[in-house]
Amino acid sequence: MKLGGSILRGREDLDKIADVAEAELDSETVPVCVVSAMRGVTDRIIQALSQVRMEGFDPHVFTETLMGEHLASLPSGTDAEPLRREFEKLEHVLSYVRSSGELGDSVYAYTVSRGENFAIRLISAQLEARGMRSKCFYGEDLLVTDENNREAAVNLERTKLRVEEQLAPCIAEGVVPIIAGFAGRSGSGLITIFGRGGTDDTAACLAYCLGVKRLIKFVDEGGIMSMDPKFYAELEKPEVKERIGSTPKPSLIPYLSYVEASELLREERTKVVHFKVLDPLMRGGIRLQLKSIGALGEGTIIGPENGGAGSGHPKAVSFQRNLFGVRVLPTQSVLPTEVFAELFGALSSAGVDVRYISTSGYQISLLVQKQDVELAIRALRGLPSIMEVNPIEGKKGTVSVIGSEMRGVKGFFSRLTGALACQGVNIEQAMQPNSENIIRFSVADDDIPLAVAAVYKEFFGE
Repeated sequence: MKLGGSILRGREDLDKIADVAEAELDSETVPVCVVSAMRGVTDRIIQALSQVRMEGFDPHVFTETLMGEHLASLPSGTDAEPLRREFEKLEHVLSYVRSSGELGDSVYAYTVSRGENFAIRLISAQLEARGMRSKCFYGEDLLVTDENNREAAVNLERTKLRVEEQLAPCIAEGVVPIIAGFAGRSGSGLITIFGRGGTDDTAACLAYCLGVKRLIKFVDEGGIMSMDPKFYAELEKPEVKERIGSTPKPSLIPYLSYVEASELLREERTKVVHFKVLDPLMRGGIRLQLKSIGALGEGTIIGPENGGAGSGHPKAVSFQRNLFGVRVLPTQSVLPTEVFAELFGALSSAGVDVRYISTSGYQISLLVQKQDVELAIRALRGLPSIMEVNPIEGKKGTVSVIGSEMRGVKGFFSRLTGALACQGVNIEQAMQPNSENIIRFSVADDDIPLAVAAVYKEFFGE
């Protein structure tokens, strides 16, 4: 079970977690709990690091304030000493940074991952108060990573050895392991963190190493929706509603294959889980369940391909906004493989995040974020295989239609383009991989609300 900050706000949430753990133990299953920091705590620690060397910042005052908030969530009569010791570590490292002025990547990783260690003490205390045995583990004592302190990758096979040595005996005794997410330790012994979605990463990697077949992440949203619910208000604006009429409200997606989930999560409209967790899930054949804690229903399950092709009804519509284009004209004197090798090598070296690409016999078009346009142009100009590189005028966006049910359905693409044509939306580029799990097209950024509304109503208004 992955327990995130969105459901860790105070004593009431901790009580719900204890209810779930108790129900699992009653059914003779030992839950393995992987824990994020309480809501907002990591952001506050990051802010403290940015201010720690400023005049007037007091590490002791900051730490005492944060500790007081956590102590308020401890069950009555609980020994607070384990939690206090965790806060002493935070105060110590903040005082060190203040006095030394040093903030290397490893010190940063250690500091910002302390919030998870506070949270495991709270959950352990809650379970113990209810008569359940538990044991706390630090993520850095279990997960072996590479040497990238801020965006670490887990070595699954070396981690598996530690898990078998430390976690397996705990589970065999019926003791609930409570594990701090987000952090690992490199082969050289330095603390590392996993970047965005880091505790999801911890949970997925540990699920793989334990050989379990189900990972549950409890989320406020209840699962993954067919369209970003926060964007729905855009479709209700008069200028869109007058053209389209009422648009169906987003609905919960019951099941996504790993491939469908990858396409949808990489759009970054869906924040409930990060796409990087898919690798250990796929390797281990693990189903990821996203649901609200204490709620009825299964939520959304991500797992292996389960058929269902041919219904013609996609599962989701997603989009990206605020993108900008770069058009590349390659030379005709070398093979396309040489062009692509040189082009993508240069973009990778420059750190350009390519969000969309389309190719033809004579040109390659890229969509990137605004800050990457000049980076891309500088990286590509002067390459032997590139004749010309120019920015594309205007702000762009992409709309994606996702779902394996589109596969092999005759006329689906015509129906899609027809819905857009009826609203006067111009498709500038389009692509559909051979898997037929996604159709993605680019339009002018201003047309995104109209395009999303038209597509969503066409396929979800039935």
